[in-house]
Amino acid sequence: MAAIQMNKEMFDWALAGDKPVLVDYWAPWCTYCRKITDAYEQIAQEYGEDIIVAKINIDDEEQLAIEQQIELIPTLIIYKNGRAEASVVAPESKAAIDAFIADTLGVREEKRDEKVYDMVVIGGGPAGYTAALYAARSGLETIVLERLSAGGQMALTHQIDNYPGFEEGVDGYTLGQKMRTQAERFGAKTEIAEVLSVDLAAMPKAITTNLGTIYGRTVVIATGANPRELGVEQEREMIGRGVNYCAACDGMFYKGKTVVVVGGGNSAAADAALLSRIAEKVIVVHRRDTLRATKVYHQPLMEAKNVEFRWNRTVDALLYGDKLYGLRLRDVHTGETEEIACDGLFISVGRQPATKLFEGQITLDGAGYIMADETTRTNIPGVFAAGDVRTKALRQVVTAVADGAAAVHHAEEYLAGMKA
Repeated sequence: MAAIQMNKEMFDWALAGDKPVLVDYWAPWCTYCRKITDAYEQIAQEYGEDIIVAKINIDDEEQLAIEQQIELIPTLIIYKNGRAEASVVAPESKAAIDAFIADTLGVREEKRDEKVYDMVVIGGGPAGYTAALYAARSGLETIVLERLSAGGQMALTHQIDNYPGFEEGVDGYTLGQKMRTQAERFGAKTEIAEVLSVDLAAMPKAITTNLGTIYGRTVVIATGANPRELGVEQEREMIGRGVNYCAACDGMFYKGKTVVVVGGGNSAAADAALLSRIAEKVIVVHRRDTLRATKVYHQPLMEAKNVEFRWNRTVDALLYGDKLYGLRLRDVHTGETEEIACDGLFISVGRQPATKLFEGQITLDGAGYIMADETTRTNIPGVFAAGDVRTKALRQVVTAVADGAAAVHHAEEYLAGMKA
């Protein structure tokens, strides 16, 4: 059973019924909305007998979105007895949606049966699905564990122009879906699940998820890296109330407003360029006196009439009431502070590897990335690290897929040695 695409009339009808209603407020231009599609459709299949699972396009139903006070998307709301019971903004995983439903309605999903696979891939980004493709084509029984949808962080990228084979470029979500479909054509399975803990020294290796324990003779870790936070007070609490990490996802909410982009690398420069076409004013805050981004970004930003720079500054504090209304900046040389007004803050200060699950088992470098060379082997036999999660000089989609292929090559050698 697929999620129901609703208009205002259908929404009113659903709320008047006996069943609880789960609504995903989304828009076609929102990349994170697309990223949760796989997980949300699986929710519809699993919970469809107990609740009505629906989607409402806020572009088509703008007045309804205003009435429901939708300020950030995707927003999921559960309605019961005609009233909103609870909401969650931009859930990080299917497990988060499961927990949201369970906490609100008491409906819980059944656990999966335990099984041993030749290869368990943790993470459904380009490295993970390349590993799954190569493993499945080699006859290995393979499963990919992904917390939300195919593509990983790549799925949030509007346009990828440097991946071979797409002469007009391709958006990250579409590319991720294509990678998943290709791997599954050869027999790889996908489980939308949250990995809770691992025992990588065990034989077979044990991967505990919110749906039960899955066992693998080999494991490929392809968990990637997540946006790095500034670390200022109330940063997490203000997410959805002015603090953002994805300009492509949330930029449209700041049309005609003033926004601040913090960072000086390629991601920050790209975010500033995107926002300059939407917002009335863009202020770039960077701790140095020049951008670290590649030269291709410099001239367009410098020439943009609505882009300003605050060099040698860091964010000292958020200024807020119900919503963010400004920032306090600090000069890195003099220590002097100033306050600036803004409607939104976009944080683009790099990535943090998703390796917390593996601490104490896998050897990490000083920045938290998994120590693995071009063979992708880790310190534990039968465990491989592929993509942005491992120590490497260049992190791109094309280097991630190369890692996925290398991991399977060496995993096959490992499995052959086990049989010898």
